[in-house]
Amino acid sequence: MDPSSDLSSTVCVVTGGLGFIGSNLVHELSRRGATVRVVDALIEGHGGDPRNVDGSDVEIVIAEIGDDVVGEVVRDADIVFNLAGQVSHLASMRDPLLDLHVNTVTHASFLETLRRVNPGARVVHTSTRQVYGRPLRSPVDELHPTSPMDVNGVAKLAGEQLHLVYHRAHAMATTSLRLTNVYGPRQRLSSDELGFLPVFIRKALLGEEILIFGDGEQRRDCVYVADVVEALIGSTAPEAIGRTFNVGNVIDHSLAEIAGVVIETTGSNGGLRLVPWPQDHQRIDIGSFHTDGTTIAEMLGWKATTTLDKGLRETATFYRGHPWYLSST
Repeated sequence: MDPSSDLSSTVCVVTGGLGFIGSNLVHELSRRGATVRVVDALIEGHGGDPRNVDGSDVEIVIAEIGDDVVGEVVRDADIVFNLAGQVSHLASMRDPLLDLHVNTVTHASFLETLRRVNPGARVVHTSTRQVYGRPLRSPVDELHPTSPMDVNGVAKLAGEQLHLVYHRAHAMATTSLRLTNVYGPRQRLSSDELGFLPVFIRKALLGEEILIFGDGEQRRDCVYVADVVEALIGSTAPEAIGRTFNVGNVIDHSLAEIAGVVIETTGSNGGLRLVPWPQDHQRIDIGSFHTDGTTIAEMLGWKATTTLDKGLRETATFYRGHPWYLSST
């Protein structure tokens, strides 16, 4: 994938574009010359914030992706990056109907809108490695059975399957990416429910103790958000149409190792401590997970290139320069 590719004649729509991954994508699309429009519902607690796209020339529409107004936003779009959704696994168990609405129902409405007004648009959708549930083997490739452990995984799996149905039934050019643990600038830090990495980073930057559930030996592969943005843009290639790809890292680490790197790169003196699993976390825990990204590497030439150490250093530098992320709700 060519990181210098010119998008100056391209109209791109990013749903969820005021959130973590979406806003990083917006900045990169703008840098490459694209005309960028954002659709974001700004659902409380989901991490969306207009400040995330400060400095980019972008049109913002505050709406659910299933709203009628979105038809005019996407009517002349060349590429639609459909990143809108709810990502908290715990929240999906507390309010399953909301999660199903945000991650499935609104996506069905959105795809119907696209089919009606712009069926030729290129569509890249983000899903999650949570669709696999507890791994039966490692690393986990795209042929691994899907058996989600929480409602969020069920809803995201339904969302990605809807995108593939619209490809098969209506010849729409859709692709879905199953993302692993993504970290980096513009991620909401003030919530304890949007992934372990932002919690580790927040606590380290504030000099607080990092708590790890269990023995700390569970393993995860982590991907820096700039690498994920490259995967999103690269997945607009014709070879990706009608496909689902894992997006992860060839290198995995234990949670204790990850916490150690966070502490080292931030210079935190808070330390870390192992604590028992809370019941609400343990009942949906998937154990160790390592992504097999062979397919996207072979078909599209993408692989994560940012080391955990480098990515966390760049992340810490960003948040020190934007301290409102540590307190914003």
